[in-house]
Amino acid sequence: MSTNNVNTSLIERIQHSYKQLNSVAANLNTASDELGRSISALDEALKKLGLGITSWFKFAGEESEHGNFWLRKIGYAKIGTRWGIALNRASGNCYDPDTASEETWLFNDAPRELRLEAIGHIADMLDNLIGDAETARQRIQDRASEAQQLADAIALTVPKSVLRGK
Repeated sequence: MSTNNVNTSLIERIQHSYKQLNSVAANLNTASDELGRSISALDEALKKLGLGITSWFKFAGEESEHGNFWLRKIGYAKIGTRWGIALNRASGNCYDPDTASEETWLFNDAPRELRLEAIGHIADMLDNLIGDAETARQRIQDRASEAQQLADAIALTVPKSVLRGK
């Protein structure tokens, strides 16, 4: 076979492969967009609750006897200025902080493979969020009681004219 025939065959193969890849990519993007819309709807429902707490559920990971680790988490967190379902992956060595690597994204901004790995753990994340919200509620109630005691103590020492704004 001549070099020209090999090149023509290779070019045709690449062109055919690219056309197939274009079709597959369109279908992949459509499926990914559908998943993203579902997560966005769940994000909106959670946002309406006004939780204002961060909660993470570890769904994968391990640590070696030498301190090397990797982990994957799904949670509810504020990333930048937006609250939403988020994904986190980290790795490194717990004895050498300089080796640590961590990335966090809102769910729909995370790499597809991580989203696929995490999607089956949304119910676990919600259960974890319930527990963390209950713990936060209890801590806030305890602190509110302390704050009220401090306010009461101040009220006893401040002249009544100051408290009334005179």
